[in-house]
Amino acid sequence: MEEPTDPAEEKLEAFALIEAALAGDEAAASTIRCPETNARLEAVLRNRGASDTEAKDITADLWTDCFDNREGRRPLLEKFSGKGNLNAFLTRTALNRLIDYKRRQKFRGELPAGKDENRLGDAFDSLPGEDCSDNSEDRLVGLLRDAMLAAFSKIDPEKLVVLKLVKVHGLDQELAGKMWHWSQSKVSRNISAVMEEIRAATISELKRIDPWLELRWEDFVELCKQSSDLFS
Repeated sequence: MEEPTDPAEEKLEAFALIEAALAGDEAAASTIRCPETNARLEAVLRNRGASDTEAKDITADLWTDCFDNREGRRPLLEKFSGKGNLNAFLTRTALNRLIDYKRRQKFRGELPAGKDENRLGDAFDSLPGEDCSDNSEDRLVGLLRDAMLAAFSKIDPEKLVVLKLVKVHGLDQELAGKMWHWSQSKVSRNISAVMEEIRAATISELKRIDPWLELRWEDFVELCKQSSDLFS
C-alpha cells in the first residue's frame, strides 16, 4: 500500500522544484508543465464552463506567466505560498482567470452601442486583474464566500445553532437533543437536512451570480481545505 504524502515534505519539494525551474532548469520546468498537468487544467476549465478554445488559451497564458519575468514582471510561480499543493494552486489560478475572462466577456456584451471606442476601451481596461496574485483579488474565494454567506442567510437560525454546536464545537448529539427536547435521531436528521439546505442554497446562489459557471459543491469543500482566507 502506498504511504500517504507528508504535506510539509510535499511543500518543500514544490518550492525546490519551482526554484530550480525559475533558475533555468529545463527538466524542472518540464516537470511542472507536463502534458498530464496541462491536460488536467484544460479538463477542469472545460468542466467548469469554458469552451475548448477558452480552456486552451487560458492554460497557455497561465504557463507563460508561470515563468515570465520580462519587463520586471514577477513569475506567477513565485506567488505559490504553500497553501495546498502546487496542482491546487495552478487549478485555483486557472479558475480565477476563467471567472475573470467570462465576466469581462459579459461586460463587453453589455456595453451600450454608439459610445466612443476609446472610452469603452478605457472602461474595459479598468476592470480588475485576472489572477490570484493578491489574495484580496481572488475571484474564486470571493465568489464562494458570497454564495456561502447568502446560503447561510436563508437557513433557520435555530437550525444553524444546532449545527454549529455539534459540528464546530463538538457538542454530543444526545446532549444537544436534551437542550432542544429532541431525540438524538432527530438531531442527526436536522443536521443532515441543514447541511443539504446549505449545499443546495450555495450552488443556487453560485448559478445566480455566474450562470455559466459549473462549480460543484466538491469545489467549495476543496477550497475550504486549502484556504485560510475564505471567510476573512
